Formats: sequence, structure tokens, C-alpha cells
Amino acid sequence: MSELKGPAGGWSERRRQERMTLALPVRVQGQYPDGVTWEDMTSTSDASVGGASIKLSRTVLRGQALFLSLPLPKRYRSFDLTSPSYRVYAVVAAVKPGGELGLRFLGKNPPGGYRRNDAGLFLSPPISPPISDRRAAPRRDGVFFFVLKPADDRGAVHEETAVADNLGPGGARIMTTQVFANGEILEVREPGGTFITRASVRNSYIGEDSVWRLNLMFLDAPAPDHLLAQSQ
Repeated sequence: MSELKGPAGGWSERRRQERMTLALPVRVQGQYPDGVTWEDMTSTSDASVGGASIKLSRTVLRGQALFLSLPLPKRYRSFDLTSPSYRVYAVVAAVKPGGELGLRFLGKNPPGGYRRNDAGLFLSPPISPPISDRRAAPRRDGVFFFVLKPADDRGAVHEETAVADNLGPGGARIMTTQVFANGEILEVREPGGTFITRASVRNSYIGEDSVWRLNLMFLDAPAPDHLLAQSQ
């Protein structure tokens, strides 16, 4: 019997959807970067439509993808409302001391940019940018500050100030503490400035420094000259 007590603590300041304390058994499947698969049984400590919190004894990284099976109540599901077990892909959105993880549900199918093995288990995210990266205008290395804002209400994802280490008129490479799927639309703005545009996630990956990066293409306006000049 699950226990429903009331609003849960933890990462509440980062959520757009309130999570409730909900203890449910959950099977977690994952895979190490070297290809070794693993499976654990644990339980949730809270849940919402957008995600859940669990505790694992093994080490996982922010941005790592997992496959979950749990008897989630119908009101928290986005699909398979009558199935006894809710089978959903999730991404590790937060890691706290003691092995507590904040997970964001991704959906019934794995997002683009992730690989799967023959057993269908979710692998770790790509660790390098694509070989082919054609751009209409050159990019410049430097330090550029932006505010990223999700285009819609997505639970654990929140507005954050992020640093771009590469910028061109048509896009940027931005470091982030959160996970976005290829094709997602974000709002990007210059903090304290006038530049604002929607941007599409063309690629996302974890760099050699274990930092999650997004290759963004600006949709509404090019980066202004005063920002580009900061790299000189």
C-alpha cells in the first residue's frame, strides 16, 4: 500500500508541478558507459506527473538515462493508464548526497540522441558533439552569459543563468545543469540586456569535463554585435 502524505520537500523550488510523498516499489534499469547493464529494485519517496525521487546505492550521473517500471497511480501518468506497471524512460535531473536522485520522466520512448543496446536498455548520453557541424557563420570562443527558460511547463526544468563558451550570430554552445532533448525550444535572453530569442536544441551531450552542453540555433534574431565583440 502506498503512502500519500502531502507535499514533499527537496527540489520543490525547481518544480512547476507539486510532488506528493508517495512510496512505491520501482525497478530501475540502466547501463554503465562500458556497456555493462544493471538493474535495481528501490522505492520512490515522492512523485508527480513530471517525475519522481528515488534512492540508489550505485553511482549515477546527472543527465544519465534510466528505464523505470512502477505501479504509478493513474493521475500521475501520461500514457498506459490501465497498465498494471508504468514503464517510462527518465533522466537524472538532480543528485543529492546519500544516493537520492531527482528523476524527470521523458516518456514512453527514448529521446533522440541516445543509443540503445540489443536488450533495449537505455544507455548513457552521447559524450561528444557530432562530427559534422555546418554553420552559416563562424562561431567565436569566449565567455557569454545567458538566461535559459523552458518554452513550456516541464516539472523539474527551471529557468537558469548559464554560460556559453562559443557564440555566433546564429547560435551558441551553452553549458547547463539541466537536461533537454534534441528539438526542444527554449527562450534565450541576455541578462540585463535587450537580446532575446527562441532557440532550438540541435544537439546535446556531456563533455569531457562532465558538463552537459547544448548546441542551440537561434530562431527569432541573430546574436547582436555587442555580444559577439566580447570574444575579441
